[in-house]
Amino acid sequence: MPKLGVMPEEERLVDLAALEEGQTPLDDEALVQSSQRMRAAQRGEDPHALPDPYAEAEGAGPVEPRFPDRGNGDGSIATISGTSGDGATPALDESLASAAVSEPQAASAAAGQAQLDLPVAAPARPAEPRPPSEPPDLNGLSETAVRERADQGLLNVDTSRKRRDRDVIRENVATFFNMVLFSLIGILVGLGVVDSEGDHFQDAFFVGIIVAANVVVGTFQELRATHKLQQLVAIAAPRATVVRAGEEQSVLASEVVKDDLLRLRAGDQVVADGPIVWDAAEIDESLLTGESASVRRGQGEELRSGSFCTAGSCYYRAEKVGLEAYAIQLSAEARELVRRETPLQLRFRRILRWLLVATAFLGALLLISASVDNRDLAEAIKNTTATISSVVPEGLLLGFTVAFAAGAVRVSRVGAIVQDITAVEALNYLDIICLDKTGTITANRLKLEKVQWAEGAEPLRPWLGAFAAATAEESRTAAAIADGLASTSNGATPLETVPFNSERRWSAARLELGAESRNFVLGAPETLLMHCDNAGPFQEAYQQAASKGLRGVILAEATALPDIESALPPLQARALLTVADELRPQVARAFETMERIEIEPKIISGDNPGTVAALIRQLGIDLKGGLISGDELASLDEDEFSQAVEEHSVFGRIDPQQKSRIIGALKANGHFVAMVGDGANDVRALREADVGVAMESGTATARGVAGIILRNDSFEALVEGSRIAQSVLGNAGQLSKLFITKSFYAFLIIIASEMMDLGFPFLPRHGSLTALFTLGIPAAFITLTTPPPEAGKDFVNNTLRFALPASLALAVAAVFVHLLTDEILGRSIEDSRTLVSTTIGIVGLAYMVEVIGFSGDARQNPMRAALVSFFGLSLLGLFILVLYTPAFRTFFDFRAIDADEWAIIIVAVMAALGGQYVISKYWREIFSWVSGRQDELSATRGRAA
Repeated sequence: MPKLGVMPEEERLVDLAALEEGQTPLDDEALVQSSQRMRAAQRGEDPHALPDPYAEAEGAGPVEPRFPDRGNGDGSIATISGTSGDGATPALDESLASAAVSEPQAASAAAGQAQLDLPVAAPARPAEPRPPSEPPDLNGLSETAVRERADQGLLNVDTSRKRRDRDVIRENVATFFNMVLFSLIGILVGLGVVDSEGDHFQDAFFVGIIVAANVVVGTFQELRATHKLQQLVAIAAPRATVVRAGEEQSVLASEVVKDDLLRLRAGDQVVADGPIVWDAAEIDESLLTGESASVRRGQGEELRSGSFCTAGSCYYRAEKVGLEAYAIQLSAEARELVRRETPLQLRFRRILRWLLVATAFLGALLLISASVDNRDLAEAIKNTTATISSVVPEGLLLGFTVAFAAGAVRVSRVGAIVQDITAVEALNYLDIICLDKTGTITANRLKLEKVQWAEGAEPLRPWLGAFAAATAEESRTAAAIADGLASTSNGATPLETVPFNSERRWSAARLELGAESRNFVLGAPETLLMHCDNAGPFQEAYQQAASKGLRGVILAEATALPDIESALPPLQARALLTVADELRPQVARAFETMERIEIEPKIISGDNPGTVAALIRQLGIDLKGGLISGDELASLDEDEFSQAVEEHSVFGRIDPQQKSRIIGALKANGHFVAMVGDGANDVRALREADVGVAMESGTATARGVAGIILRNDSFEALVEGSRIAQSVLGNAGQLSKLFITKSFYAFLIIIASEMMDLGFPFLPRHGSLTALFTLGIPAAFITLTTPPPEAGKDFVNNTLRFALPASLALAVAAVFVHLLTDEILGRSIEDSRTLVSTTIGIVGLAYMVEVIGFSGDARQNPMRAALVSFFGLSLLGLFILVLYTPAFRTFFDFRAIDADEWAIIIVAVMAALGGQYVISKYWREIFSWVSGRQDELSATRGRAA
């Protein structure tokens, strides 16, 4: 006999019943003790000499042996074996007895005789622990004590600060960039009032349009998100039952005070954290753990707010209320708006930072120059405003918003409803998706897989149908059995029932049909088979079921209805029912798509990791990583934890805090992570992830904090949405090329004009008009089209590779036009500005056609190129119409263009387009020639060098 409490690595034991029901399993030592008692009984030895782990676990004293002296004839007994860490699924083998049968019974079974006779003797079983016979003081607080605590603020009220609408508006309006522009606009309006000049008002109006649009769109989105989050509550019960001065009262949950005594009945929600002071109840803690199976909580055990009582009743004390209570903490945390900055926004911010610095320098230079030259203050401010509004691409943020919104519509068509439009862009970067088993891989439903009857017991099927119909509401397992068998009921009436209990792991009912009555028990094989004399035939079947990740329950019959206060009576096993999680058929396709687009799945579940892995294998999916449990993760230091989350694909028995920590570690390792969840226990993980995704059937709290909601709980929609979202990044890339080009050429034109002592090249209204035709209208067109696949790749390099040559070529052409008309031809500054703005508008439209219709793979699509070219020509016609319409020309302060001026414009346009082509194609050679690199290489040849 091996040493007590020591398990050989090749024969580790697993408490499968505990794993299936989500309970705390017996420890290794208790399992070994159980195995040794069974083997002793099987060898004919007295098992009394060995300790009973169940008696120790339940806190009972010495009891009669649980395992009677009986053998199965061949000396074999069934056991559950596992591995020592290789990730294999626990399976049954032939070493731990769930039950054993005597030699005569085995012979009888071998002969094919029906085992329908019920035994008359039963092994003794320790009674469940009972509470003390006399309850403690259940009078509760006095009214005076309640008032004192209320005056001290010890109420069950959420006192966390909620963002108000004016806070949101202030944060979106009072940005540094907006305040600078608003100040300049205000000065222009003030000068317009003082000087009585309408031009100042017009310039202020055009500058303010884009700023106002950005503020309105950003504020609206944030207000909508904030209002939705403020509606989230984890405590749904409006009232609670308190005991005060010895009397029960129904009060609002917010009126509960610290140290209140509360009565909890079936259907009530726990509204504060605290210990049970009397009696026991079944508690649904899915809010805390994510596990749907209820647990029994008794005197001295802690209840946490947000849980529900499903059966029984108890009294508990409100030890933590208000912000100290778990549920209110969860609600307060969920209501905080998460600002997730995507890589595109971060890259844009970097470019914007450089442009702001350059613009500030240039604006200061213009003001100093105007002061030195004693130029008009209003003109200097107008020029500074034009500089800021032209160089800083404030319209690009609005363009991104429009592109993301259009992408959200496309993604929503496949079933992924987008709540945070930035999540659409973020889908492009996902390389890891973390998901739970329940509700994602499985449909959160169970189905009856198979019924295996004992020899001669199949005529009991109508009785099983009646039992299933009578107990259908007790658990998800019972509901699944009822769905499969209730239709076969013989109509027997339940006279008395014992509801399912997660600690007992069985339910029972006495059924009557006419003059006949029968007593049936349904429960975990690990619990019932040890009380059955005919357990042997079911061992191998249960072994096979467990290895596939199926749940198994035994239907047994007894001479009398079991009493929960005493030992189980002798039983006869009638059938083994296997129940399977209903797997989502589209999950296999989703996993194939993830592999194709290089997204790695990681399963994070509260279930046993072996069970999760078995379900994955049913779908034909092979995950590259191993299995690990929450207990193993908890023992690791930070470095080991970080390595573990990289190496493993299935994480089992994980609590909500560990979920969040796993996602944080993955992000720290350089991954872009999405979290798919459906419960309030997933809130922290959803907030921690780069993309939070909730199931449509999930809790309101989970849906509220998620950026994406999966309609019909379709995980496949998320993967398909990730593929579709590529168009959003491509459209953003195309917009960025055009907007950054505009910023660069505006900066170059302004600084060159200032250095050459030319007049300022354009007014704010000129920049607004050209931006409307070359950026604003094309931006709307871009968001409605699907870009080529590579349009969004290598965002910064692709943007700068186009923007630098294009802006340099256009700046040179525009400065040439400005210099020619202003200095050489001696035309007025108004004529010069008209020609410069016209050149910029035409070249800008040409750039738009090139970017949208002829860049990358787009050139392979003649229809796209033709459509974009037609669109560009149409905009050019409208732009020229503005120039030749007197009212518009006057409003925008343009001058009529004659034939020789059109010649200048056409030459400048051709020079800009030609220069952009040459610089883009030969920029390496040009750089090498300018820097003298080739000369340097030639000069370093030979021994003298």
